[in-house]
Amino acid sequence: MELRCLLLNIVFISVVNAMLAFGTTSQDDRRCSYGRIEKLTRIRCHKMDLKEVPQNLKTSVEVLDLSFNRIKKLKSGSFQRYSDIKFLMLYENMILSVEPGTFAPLTSLQEIDLSSNGLTSIPVELFSMPRLRNLYVDSNELKGLHQELQTLEKPIRAPLEYLNVANCELDDIPDLGTLPNLWQLNASMNPLKEFSIDKLANLCHLSVIDLTRTQISTCDCHQVTNHLMTMGANPKYVPVCMGAIDSDVCPLPYNRTVDSSTFSSCLASAELAETRSFWLFAAGCCGGVALVLLVFCYCVYRWRKKRTNRRLSQSIENRKRFVISPRNAINNRLEDQPLHCDTASA
Repeated sequence: MELRCLLLNIVFISVVNAMLAFGTTSQDDRRCSYGRIEKLTRIRCHKMDLKEVPQNLKTSVEVLDLSFNRIKKLKSGSFQRYSDIKFLMLYENMILSVEPGTFAPLTSLQEIDLSSNGLTSIPVELFSMPRLRNLYVDSNELKGLHQELQTLEKPIRAPLEYLNVANCELDDIPDLGTLPNLWQLNASMNPLKEFSIDKLANLCHLSVIDLTRTQISTCDCHQVTNHLMTMGANPKYVPVCMGAIDSDVCPLPYNRTVDSSTFSSCLASAELAETRSFWLFAAGCCGGVALVLLVFCYCVYRWRKKRTNRRLSQSIENRKRFVISPRNAINNRLEDQPLHCDTASA
């Protein structure tokens, strides 16, 4: 009986150890999945309980998904090996701090999602990324953003087109200077108690602004609505303006943003950027045509040179050769006598 119990215990312990070993192995063997999306190399490492950016991934990754992990800090060398990243997803982590220089290697970065983390400010270096178009920092308590932006050099270098700062405890929309390419701004679920309509003058191509679930005043509500309608945009996501307008509190005209010098400067910078882009495109086309012509001329030159060499070779082969005459081999020939030459028969 005791032997039977002992055997059962051994079997039970073996089964439990096997189950634990299987569970541990399955968790340790989890790997990031590789794939392609829109012809871009994509690596997904989401929901893997990662505490830092993995350094054993393929360096040519262009779309990197690190969402739903436990990363608390981004270090200056986190993305040093992945300079080709164009789209970076870091939402739903525990990121509290970002070391200076963390995003410096990502010169091709076009979109980054840092939403739902523990940030108190937006990493300032993101505003210097030359190709960054979409920036998501919603659901962070950006209490230190206003102070950080005071030292920010404006206008920023990043050509932002979409900015999401929803649910970030902001009293006003961020002041990033002139943003001629920005067409959509999501500032919903913020208090916005100090909202300033004048900042919209920096957004001369704004088409959509989401101010739902905010606490903007009736005057600001009317001014934003009027601003968007003047620009031909849709005020769909602006709260319904309730209450009458007091001209002493909310003086006319409402469209002081569109008529301001700031708005004109924004348009001018947009036109300048478009003109520069056109001339760069034209210069690239001209350079390409010039390169093609250069290659064509070189090919023609090489072809003519080969043809000339071929003709010269043929003429040499067709020329009658001269051979040394056997008469020169006579032993008693005087040294001052000229050599005899025979013409080779054709």
